[in-house]
Amino acid sequence: MSPFSIKTYHFFKIGFAFSILAILFSCNQKSKVANTFVPLEISIALQKTMCYGTCPSYNFEVLNNGKATLRVGRFAEEVLGRTLDNGNYEGTAPLDEVSDIIQYAQGSGYFLLEDRYDNPMIMDIPATISTINGKTVFNRYDGPNLTELYKKIENLMSKIDWTAKPETEK
Repeated sequence: MSPFSIKTYHFFKIGFAFSILAILFSCNQKSKVANTFVPLEISIALQKTMCYGTCPSYNFEVLNNGKATLRVGRFAEEVLGRTLDNGNYEGTAPLDEVSDIIQYAQGSGYFLLEDRYDNPMIMDIPATISTINGKTVFNRYDGPNLTELYKKIENLMSKIDWTAKPETEK
């Protein structure tokens, strides 16, 4: 083997070793970043479905970072304490109030409830679908009385400064 070939071989061998180390080091750095990432999840959600009458309809969600979204349907003025056009809105919910609602749900046995209370044979009854930290309760017929929990969530909804999203109907 010529001296040039030996030097070239060692150069590529050293370069390959540094490349492997660089890849391993960069992968290690990414895993540290991934371990500090907190995924966004729904902390609280409340949806009321429509009926043939004047039942309020809306869909409200708050993420664990406080970002809130609201889809306003029909007859939601009384619940919201103001008139908002039908459509999509966003705002920010105070995390301390979100935490208070979660604690209330915990203390009231919410997480022990069945997932569904319904009778599909009965028509024109609106459903109330609540979610607290991953637990969802579909409450349409013969379910538990969750009026106080719903009032607390609706009270939080009414306090948020809502901003219409561009696609909101006017």
